[in-house]
Amino acid sequence: MKHVFIITYGRTGSTALMKALNSIKGACLRGENGGLLRPIAEAFMISQRSRRRHGEASGPVSHPWYGAGEMRPHRFGTNLAQAFTRDVLAPPDGTRLTGFKEIRYTADGLTDQAFRGILRFMLTQFEDSRVIFLTRNPDEVADSAWWQTRDRDIVIDVLEATIERFRHAHEDFPEQTFLLDHASFNSDPEGLRPLLQWLGEEIPPEALAAALAERVAEASGTGSPDEEDADASEDTEPELAADLSH
Repeated sequence: MKHVFIITYGRTGSTALMKALNSIKGACLRGENGGLLRPIAEAFMISQRSRRRHGEASGPVSHPWYGAGEMRPHRFGTNLAQAFTRDVLAPPDGTRLTGFKEIRYTADGLTDQAFRGILRFMLTQFEDSRVIFLTRNPDEVADSAWWQTRDRDIVIDVLEATIERFRHAHEDFPEQTFLLDHASFNSDPEGLRPLLQWLGEEIPPEALAAALAERVAEASGTGSPDEEDADASEDTEPELAADLSH
């Protein structure tokens, strides 16, 4: 099964993108899960580190790390990924493409090391996995919804650092990742065509236009251009640190 993950931050059009990709035949992309993959990826990384550091000398039963050499990190990681797909994403029968979209990857709430670990877990432990890095102009985001209640300069700094993080990740994994900006499809559904070609998927023009109809209407002036989800709750608002330096 193909796995596609939309990695972004709030107010980038990620819900609209999720809706559009769900128009792919056999696709079932889920919404946010509260960053659930983070502790799962951390468990996998701890198992790797434990075996690497303590495996060779852990044979005697008197050793504090007795049995560390018997750990099977790769199998453990694969099983974790399979369980996540089965029990968290829970795609219906007949699904051939699944995944999720998540906004909890900003530079203020996740260290670069933790981000890289989660990304590697996504790309190595899930079957046929791809990651879409979705961005939007920080100035536009800072003027959108709950971002407006924060210190604007800090918001801009956080978002610029996050975009740079995404760019570096794309450079590290150019074949399995795709950089997509909100502006490329906000007013024109066909702006998603390069992404679909990269995924090896097809959505008829009329179906793609229908999937993004509300978004296009908003961009043309019939709605709020900043509105992404009329039912957004506080759970969609990530924590923002007081300063990037902390």
